[in-house]
Amino acid sequence: MSKDWPQDLSIPEKRRSLVMPGGGGRGAFQVGVAKALFEAGIKFEYAFGTSIGALNATFLAQGDIKRLEEIWCNLRAWNIFKLPSAQQLGRMIMGRKLGMLDTSPLEELLRKEADLHRIKESEMKVRLVSTDLCSLETRLINLEDVATSAELVDVLMATSAVPIAFPPRQLQGHGLWVDGGLVRNTPLRAAIDYGAEEIFMVLLHPETVNVCPANMWQLIARCLDVVLDASARKELELAQLHQRLIAEGAEEAKGMRPVRIEVIQPSKPVDLNLLEIDPERSRALIKQGYEDACAHLEKLYKEKVYAP
Repeated sequence: MSKDWPQDLSIPEKRRSLVMPGGGGRGAFQVGVAKALFEAGIKFEYAFGTSIGALNATFLAQGDIKRLEEIWCNLRAWNIFKLPSAQQLGRMIMGRKLGMLDTSPLEELLRKEADLHRIKESEMKVRLVSTDLCSLETRLINLEDVATSAELVDVLMATSAVPIAFPPRQLQGHGLWVDGGLVRNTPLRAAIDYGAEEIFMVLLHPETVNVCPANMWQLIARCLDVVLDASARKELELAQLHQRLIAEGAEEAKGMRPVRIEVIQPSKPVDLNLLEIDPERSRALIKQGYEDACAHLEKLYKEKVYAP
């Protein structure tokens, strides 16, 4: 699975950002998209991520997309979480445990695979989103400011802590930090504020969705989908307002720069909810992401955005 792009392809040097929202097991789609973009020679100054998008962005910054693809192609749900034991359920009911699932497998994976040194040395800077349930603060976390590998794991566990399903995480001994997708699943505005001239945003749901939940787990996942989708659409609306104000020469747009926003999302339905993770489906999603990204790039070439 490899696309032969023109050898003399000239891609403009721009301040370019990659925005990767959450979506659980569908995150494999982002790996395929990133693979196509990197093969085309597109480089990013920043990567902004939430939840699974944050984890993908972090591993992409480590500079080994092949390893990220290998992880996804061997990943199963029990490599991320375990169903609670009777004792854990009791602790949750008594208020001593704030998540339905045991996420120790994910923590073990991150301790093994996340490399703080490589992240700090990366040319692509990473910003992750997390929300504190105590103060209601939503924070954009700069991984360059993370001091230790243990702190890095805390940050990654926090940004991927799906509320109710996964337990929240303290950061530097404070708060109860969870998946920032509740507030800012698609940190598009942050990319604009950081001066991006071109943004590739990789969504994890198709434009139209019509899937009815059939059990309690699917119901929980579907409710989270509603929140995440609403957050993404709100970010897009803000970006469109930004562009319109600039085009109209509005007073409040003084000092703003125009931004080109390319949205890549699944071209066909994704039969996978947030908590489903399976190697066969992940391989299919990586392939779909790669093909959808290639189709999007070919469209840009035809429009002379990138001129061979």
